[in-house]
Amino acid sequence: MRTDTTRQRVFLTFASGDLALARPAAARLVTGGGISLDQALTSEPFASARGDIIRASLLTRLRHCTSALCLYGARTTDDDWVRWALESAAQLSLPLLGAPLPGEATRDSERFLTRLGVELVPLSRDAIVTRTRDFSVRRPARVIDAASIAETLHLMRHPLR
Repeated sequence: MRTDTTRQRVFLTFASGDLALARPAAARLVTGGGISLDQALTSEPFASARGDIIRASLLTRLRHCTSALCLYGARTTDDDWVRWALESAAQLSLPLLGAPLPGEATRDSERFLTRLGVELVPLSRDAIVTRTRDFSVRRPARVIDAASIAETLHLMRHPLR
């Protein structure tokens, strides 16, 4: 069995309204290797008690990724979860990528993403794998710290895990 040691773990975010377009696009991205996607999709209201728990869980997952990728479309600018995921990834100094969903009007979303510091790339597995590998060469591996271990253990005890 061959293992891919160069596989990059990429945090994937997209607007919940874009699920029908994002799912097949994400499946095509992981076909052929090079990246694994940690998908972040929730239908939970952003401003809720469960939303706080979900954000804490997603933040833990973000810490273990090498970059963040937003599959964007017309609904991206209105999605609080996408905005939070990208802002949190930026605070963790993760490289940010954005790729357009097929057949979507994206001009407003592109302006929104570039203001957040997202690098826009084509929706191509090869382009995204190349960029994520470029990022990993420039970034040292993340050290697991006591705070991330404690946070993970705390979330594992929670009934909503």
